[in-house]
Formats: sequence, C-alpha cells, structure tokens
Amino acid sequence: MAEISQKPFQDELKGLDRLRQKFRPALLYVVSFAQFFDIVNGASVSVAILPIAQDLHFTVPQVLWILNAYTISFAGLLLVSGRLGDLFGHRRMFMFGLFWFALWALVVSFSTSPIMFILARALQGMGAAATVPTAMALIATTYPAGPERTKAFSIFGAFGGLGAVVGILLAGGLIASIGWAWIFRISAIAALILLALSIVVIPVAPAKTEKPKVDYLGAITATAGVTGIVYYIITGVEYGWGNAKTIPVFIVALALIALFIFIESRVQSPLMPLRIWKLKSFTTSVVLAFVSMAKFQGIIYYANMTFQEVYEWSPIKTALGFLVHALLAVVVFTILGRMLPRLPLKPLILTGFLLRSATALMFSFVDEHTNYWALPFPAFIIHIFGVGLSLLPIQITAVRDAENKDQGLVGALYNTGLQLGAPFGLAILNVIAISTNGNTEGAVRGGPALAKGFHNAFYAMVAMGLFGFFLALIILPWDKPIRPAVHKNVSTPSLASTAVPTHSASTIEPKDLEEVLSSSEIVGKPFSAGNDIDTSTIDSHSDKIDRADDLEKGRL
Repeated sequence: MAEISQKPFQDELKGLDRLRQKFRPALLYVVSFAQFFDIVNGASVSVAILPIAQDLHFTVPQVLWILNAYTISFAGLLLVSGRLGDLFGHRRMFMFGLFWFALWALVVSFSTSPIMFILARALQGMGAAATVPTAMALIATTYPAGPERTKAFSIFGAFGGLGAVVGILLAGGLIASIGWAWIFRISAIAALILLALSIVVIPVAPAKTEKPKVDYLGAITATAGVTGIVYYIITGVEYGWGNAKTIPVFIVALALIALFIFIESRVQSPLMPLRIWKLKSFTTSVVLAFVSMAKFQGIIYYANMTFQEVYEWSPIKTALGFLVHALLAVVVFTILGRMLPRLPLKPLILTGFLLRSATALMFSFVDEHTNYWALPFPAFIIHIFGVGLSLLPIQITAVRDAENKDQGLVGALYNTGLQLGAPFGLAILNVIAISTNGNTEGAVRGGPALAKGFHNAFYAMVAMGLFGFFLALIILPWDKPIRPAVHKNVSTPSLASTAVPTHSASTIEPKDLEEVLSSSEIVGKPFSAGNDIDTSTIDSHSDKIDRADDLEKGRL
C-alpha cells in the first residue's frame, strides 16, 4: 500500500517543482524591483529636500523629519514585519507592504503642510518595512542554498545598487521638470504594478495547521526599543547626544531592548527566537552589514557633498557624476552572481573592505582643483567593486544557515543592521566634518572651504573599512563554496532537486525518505494519473517536503 501511495505523492512533488521553476525568474524580478523602487524613492527624497521644504514651508527643525520620519518607522518595524511574514506568509506580508507603500506614497505627493507630509511619510515607511525583509525571505525560500540562491541574491543586490543612483538621477530630472511630487506618484504607480504581478507570480503559501501565535509584548517592546535607538542616533547630531532631548530616549530604548530580550527568553512563541543568534555566520553578517552600510552611506553622502560644495556642481551634474557608479553596479553584480558560487566568500569580503577603504582614501585628496576623471571617477569604479565583493557575500552568508521558517526574521534582522548602520555612520561622520569646519561664529558655511571637514570624514571611512576587514578576518569562518549536493539512491528525483544543501555531508537514505512519505497524510488518497494537479493540495503538504529537506540536512 505504501509503495502504491508514494507515486501520486511523487507526481505532486514533480508538479510543484514545475510550478516553482516556471515562476522563479518572474518572482525574483518582482521582489528585486520592489527593493529597487524603495531605494529609488529614498535616494530621490534626499535630493529633493530643499524644494520640498520650500514648497511646504518647513521650518529649519522640521526639515530633518523629511528623511527621519521614514527612516525611523522603517527601521522600527522591520523586526516585527519580518517575523509576521514567517508566521502568516511571506507572500501576504509582501503584498500588504506594496499596497501600504503605494497608498501613502500617493498621499505624500498631495501633501499641503509639513505635518501632513511627515505623517504620511512615516506611514509609507511602514510599507517598506513589510516589503524588504519578506522580499529576502521569498528569495531564500524559493532558491536552494548554493549557486542558485547566490545568483538570485546577486541580482537582488544589483537592483538595490542601481536604485541608489537612479534615485538621484530621477530626482534631478523630475525637480527640474514636473516637480518633486512625481517622485512619490511614480513610486506609487510602480508599487501597484508590482502588487498586480505578485498576485500571479508568487505562489500561495500553504495553510498553517495551527493558528500562529503572536508575541504581542515582544512586538511592542522591540518596535519601541529599535525606534528609540534610531531616533537617538538621527537627532543626536542636531541636538547633541548628551542633550536632555535625546539621552532619556536612548536610556528608555536600551531598557526596552533589554526587556524584549528577557521576554523572548521566556515566552513559548517568541517574536525573535534567541537560537537565531547561535548561528555564527548570521551574527557576524549582521555586524558586518552595520559597518558596511555605515561606510556606504558615508561615501555616497560625502561624494555628493563634494560635488555640490567643493566642485559647486548643479544637482543634475552631480547626478551625472554618479552615473558610472550606477551602470557599473549592474555589470559588476551580474558578473559576481556567476562567480560567487564557485569562490569562498571570506576572501572576497576582506578584499571588498580594503577596496572601499582605498576609495575613501582617494576622495580624501579631492579639492576644488582636482579633475573629476583623475580621482572621483576611478574611485567610484573601485568602490562598486568593493561593495559587490563585500556586501553581496555578507548578504548571502546571513541567510545561508537559517531554516526556511526563520528567513523572514533573518531578513528583518539583517536589514535592521543596515538601517541602524546608515544613520549611525552618517551621524559619526557629520560630527567629524562639522567639528572640523566649525559650527560657531567664523565657521565655514559652504563652498570649497568645506573640503577640509570632508577630508577628515573620508579618513574616518578608511578606518571603518579597516575595522570591517579585521572583524571579518577574525570572526568570520573560512567556509568553502556551497555547491549543490549530489544525491544518490534517492527514489524521488523532484524532492532531491529541491533540497537545500548545507555543510552536512549526510545524504538522505531511501528508507528514511520512505518513512517520511509513508507518514504523510497523503498516503492512501486516490489519484488519477490523468487528472490535473491540485496545487492547493500540494501546498497543504509542503510541511512534509520540509521534513524531508530537514532529514537530508541531518536534522531528523
């Protein structure tokens, strides 16, 4: 009876394989474009700060919140959104994020006052918080560890790198033509198109056998704690990190994070299972992501300031100065996507941090007399190679060892590291630059004279790159390239092809596979070979597939 019942189950698995294979390319590009437009939106707004402030009559203290409102809500809700995706389905959370992002981007575009803009921008950040970690989770759960996943994340990263500079180009063109409001309207239209495509290309998640349990107390303390830390980092530059307006927020935020960790160690269904931090490669990757994004944000910001203040370029000319960075990102990330599966990741990460330090060092010699083609242009070429060699392998390392049920959480924590790193790095660099140029009477207010402070900020970026290098050198394990496992004597080829290779050398034995198959509820149900495959039935038994995957990885 078991032998008869296994064949329909194998046929269903083959059908599931065909379905996943059919939609894989489209799914990858949908989630990659979602990240692309999110980054385009953020980069565009950073360029459009002045016109937005002028049109909506922002006061000087309010101007900071054009960027801060979005950053704080985005970073604060990443952890909760990523875990909710694990519990209720990555597809559902991803699509909700796209809808919410589009809705409030549209509202932002029609803002008539600073308060309306800030509130709508904060709500828009909530949509991005739901989209980004689940996008990573969809890739990690769709593509098995090894060459396929590496190539997929390389494409995903290429779209992100392209978006950072396309945003600058787009903002310059829109501001000069039809106005800043179209930055948000284009973002809304793009998100709605991606939402429609998601309905078709992202497979429906299998129904949960048990109702997911939400750790509400953990969600509240985590969101409030992370939000408070981000607020402290961002506003500390303006008010002072020891100021009465900021230090109480920081103390409360730290207390909430400590309470959150205590709660997670006690509850039955934690928002963030502490076991995730036992994965050494993941923990190190989050720290390296923090350092990497701190340095990346610094290079982009101070290169932009160098062009506009030291070279005194217009926004359009500044955007064109970044063009080589954007175009080369696509080429470099595509090439790396083909090479990374065959190479050990640690040497690449080390090389990447050294190249990025070299980039900062080159920019530290730029003044008003330096030709663009002599230093900034080759520095950008070196930088994009450095980013590709470091950030892409870090991202791949972060998701590599986590189980599918934790991929949303992994994506959320990884992106939280990125989001905390960006404002923290910029805050440190701003303090260095401002303290050099002065902020009292007689201080440098603009023009090429600002180059002295910028140079010191670039020196600090050299130190950041070296810190990342030594951190990776000391902590990150020397892993070999992850290759697809070769399966022998497996009675179900489709199951073998979807298994996730790990460091374990064990392979699934036929008798173990038979045990998993025979224990499935599908055994004994009649099927006709000529009938169409019911994909909902396939989804309902995906937990059996996961059990077989776990068995192959030596977990059962």
